[in-house]
Amino acid sequence: MLKHASDSGVTDLSPHPGAGPAKEDETGAAGRNQAATSGAAATARLSVLLLCDDFKGHANTVLDHIGAFTSYSRHDVRLFNPRLVSDSKLLDLDAFDAVILHYSIFVISENYLSPRFRDKVRRYRGLKVQFIQDEHRRVDQMTEMMRYLGIHVLFTLLPAGEVRKVYSPERLPGVELVHQLAGYVPESLQDVAAPPLEARPIDIGYRGRTLPFWLGRVAQEKAWIGQGILAAAARYGWKCDIGWTERDRIYGDQWTRFMGSCKATLGTESGASITDCDGSIERRTKHYLAAHPDADFEQVFEAVLRPHEGNVRVNAISPRILEAVASRTALILFPGEYSGLIQPWVHYIPLAKDFSNLDEVDARLQDSAFLATMTETAHRDLIASGQYSYRRFMDQVDAVLERHASARGSGRLSRYRLAHLERSLRFGARDVRRVISIGTRRAIATAKSGDALKRILAIR
Repeated sequence: MLKHASDSGVTDLSPHPGAGPAKEDETGAAGRNQAATSGAAATARLSVLLLCDDFKGHANTVLDHIGAFTSYSRHDVRLFNPRLVSDSKLLDLDAFDAVILHYSIFVISENYLSPRFRDKVRRYRGLKVQFIQDEHRRVDQMTEMMRYLGIHVLFTLLPAGEVRKVYSPERLPGVELVHQLAGYVPESLQDVAAPPLEARPIDIGYRGRTLPFWLGRVAQEKAWIGQGILAAAARYGWKCDIGWTERDRIYGDQWTRFMGSCKATLGTESGASITDCDGSIERRTKHYLAAHPDADFEQVFEAVLRPHEGNVRVNAISPRILEAVASRTALILFPGEYSGLIQPWVHYIPLAKDFSNLDEVDARLQDSAFLATMTETAHRDLIASGQYSYRRFMDQVDAVLERHASARGSGRLSRYRLAHLERSLRFGARDVRRVISIGTRRAIATAKSGDALKRILAIR
């Protein structure tokens, strides 16, 4: 029987700002001691299956999040990508003590989780944990699927004051809700070599995104902040590299280098200010735009969206902000809560949403001593403290696993290795090298040859 950690039914495992780096006996040990009251789960090393889409073309923050499970968990975490796989005859969930569905798996899409995989998860009797993002869309479908799958614990981005508006006891009866951040600090960014601010060629660099109107005002701010600063750049003599379309996006190491070339970057809260539970707001917005193709956001807002604005605020700090801080790049942000992690004038320069304080922003941008102090403070509190590292995040995840899971799995993982080979054969030789690299040489030898295994599995 799962238990809630608070009267609200929401467990907040996020480190509190200003609390300082956690000591080992306050994090991992505390979680293990608490789990000891539940029996053997505290001492046993659990076998955990993470269902995730680990496609290498994903943004860094997705791959870092997935990689944290195998890099930092105290438990034996194995990955499997079910995307575009109709079934796996060899993957045995009962070999594992817990199954985790990563947010990269869009569970209501059959491309990500086929009906047969859903049935596998539904029939599995161990602990089932789900991580979710983009919680402003398809709430009814998502929660219906969670009920079908039998999810026990849900990691959510929703603030404590909003979470029960979306995940009511009626929608998710008996499910423990655990608060998480959208992303954390990977080790690769904890000691980034950052050029001095005065040596950086770009005054303000930024990559935003144009998002659908039906997500509300908060979602539009990602483009608005870039457009407003770019319009003012000539007046202040700023050298800017700002974009908000998909073709402007930057990923991987190029993004880290880009941040290191910028004196400052822009930012807004991530998320949405409208949550569309049944898809009706999206449908009405699209219907209006079909009839009025030249309508701007304000017209659509007045015609469709105003009654829904602020119905649920899904606002959180973006991993991009943590990445900028790691590069000691100054932050110029629209004011907001930012998950309680940062404060205006301490960690960032607040930019009024009507751009009425541009003179003040420019003065601070030209003040080298102020920028040096602010960027060092942000780096100390968010990066060097370790509070928001993936290692700390996994301590919190492990505490949840240890509180609820027991060593129930069969532990027979040879079929897991063969299931990886099975998947690779479905997708061709390009993945076989990766399968070999994760330790399936014995499985391949057992199968004698790929052709033999194909015949055994009747893979078309």
